[in-house]
Amino acid sequence: MKQWTLSYHGQTKPLAEWGISNVTRHILNQGTDTVTFQTDASAPVFECDAIIEVFQDNTRWFWGRITQTPTYYTADSESAYYKASGPFWYFDHLVFQQPWRYFKDGTATTTEVINRSVCLLGQDDQGNTINARQCLQAIVDYAKAHHAPIECGTISGFDFEFPCETIKDCSCSEAILKLLRWTPNATAWIDYTTKTPTIHFACASALQKQSLSLRQLTQFSIIPRNDLKIAAVVLKYEHSHSADGATWKSVTVDRYPENATGEELNALVLTVELEGSHAHVQEQWVQTQPIQPESDNWWKKHFPCLVDAKSIQISNVQRMSNLPNELLEGAIAPWMGCDATYETISASIHYVTDEMDTERPFSVKICATNAQSRIYQNVISSGKTTQPPVGLATTLYQSIGCLRYEGQLTLIDEDLSGPFIGHALSFLDGEPAWATLSLPVQEERISLDTGTTVLKFGAPKQLGPNDICQLMHTNRIRTITDNPKMRFADQSSGNRTYFPHMSPISDSQVDMGRYTQLTIGTKSKQVMINANALPENTQLSLKPFNMVENGELKQFWMIASR
Repeated sequence: MKQWTLSYHGQTKPLAEWGISNVTRHILNQGTDTVTFQTDASAPVFECDAIIEVFQDNTRWFWGRITQTPTYYTADSESAYYKASGPFWYFDHLVFQQPWRYFKDGTATTTEVINRSVCLLGQDDQGNTINARQCLQAIVDYAKAHHAPIECGTISGFDFEFPCETIKDCSCSEAILKLLRWTPNATAWIDYTTKTPTIHFACASALQKQSLSLRQLTQFSIIPRNDLKIAAVVLKYEHSHSADGATWKSVTVDRYPENATGEELNALVLTVELEGSHAHVQEQWVQTQPIQPESDNWWKKHFPCLVDAKSIQISNVQRMSNLPNELLEGAIAPWMGCDATYETISASIHYVTDEMDTERPFSVKICATNAQSRIYQNVISSGKTTQPPVGLATTLYQSIGCLRYEGQLTLIDEDLSGPFIGHALSFLDGEPAWATLSLPVQEERISLDTGTTVLKFGAPKQLGPNDICQLMHTNRIRTITDNPKMRFADQSSGNRTYFPHMSPISDSQVDMGRYTQLTIGTKSKQVMINANALPENTQLSLKPFNMVENGELKQFWMIASR
């Protein structure tokens, strides 16, 4: 006879010494296990949130925290009914979060990493694609690091990729269920016999097989679920692409069987949106000409007074840079990868026209650059096409494509040789086909007082009678994921538009307004002022003179020296 004990606040005693009766353990696939029990009025009160452990001999049978402590009264007795919840309870009450990098104080210079309840399922912290097994491991690891007393055990049959999805404000259990819906026959259960309770995940083909004889059972029912049989699975991965305002779509089809069209009755057809390629390009037209300060024509373009010169002699050319070209049209922006500077080029030019023969300094301020005459392009933002998962149609079909059964059974076993969760059942001494079945256990209810075990097997609990619609609903509420690398970008989004900062300029000057010779008039009549005829250090300027003319004092202005 097995001995049953309970540990509470460091004390371990037989159930009877605790005053406990009506102990029932309820285990769920992909859900929170519970143990309920009753105590009499004289029993100690089990505090809410306290931890209890139940042992069968020296093997732990359950671990959980008290989550419900109601008390019921009758006319002649008083009893308290308690509920303890297993470690999956922590998944239900812990929001799944992932680290994101944020900029502090509204600037784009200093960053900090903060956990955010917007999560990218199917991608790691660097934006790389991960499969379902790695994603399940990440969720369990997060829960373990944040209060959940649980270890991650085996994860069998989940080495497949699935469409990446953005989830927001979801608990760890919701995140797990979203993943497991891509394999509807999956089982998630907790092993209580390990030092720390351990959660395991397995698809139906990876479950341990167990056969039961119908002669062991006191109640048995099994129903073929022809309504859940899928004829084909066709996944249409739709990509929306964009580039400079133009948009278009492309479709990649994954199907099983290979000849499936999706038009069959009971076919599962899902249109899955994935991120397509996108690009936004900034363009800048630039026109330049070579800087040739030794050329007559180059100076003529900047100084109209030189256009009609019969001869030009250039000397004493001075430059501030060695950039080869002058910017004529367009502008220079940082993203173009070109050098540019505002530069003054000067020279002494002797030129002869019909009216004069003179030499004086010329200077012109321009935008010098090494840019060429062409259209420059800058990709402001871009993204590659998200590749569809490989073989997901096959994975779904293997989960739901065959004829399935569901049912319930009851067996009496005083030693309670379970657990049965995590096993796939077949049945002997019945229909020959039942001996080859592999039906996952979905629910297990054990009563210690009666030694009775009730099992429900077959279709998972999250799949209703209209399974096709349920799976379609799973896809309809899926949120497409974009720009995954933003989670840990050291800079801002990369969509920054850089405006030009260097534009064309042509500021021409001749000797800063000083002339050595000024000639006014025509060919035959000229007024000439020649500074070269003056002695050194002589300056002529307008000066006022007072004179008396016709008995009236008047002021005259004359050009004179000191």
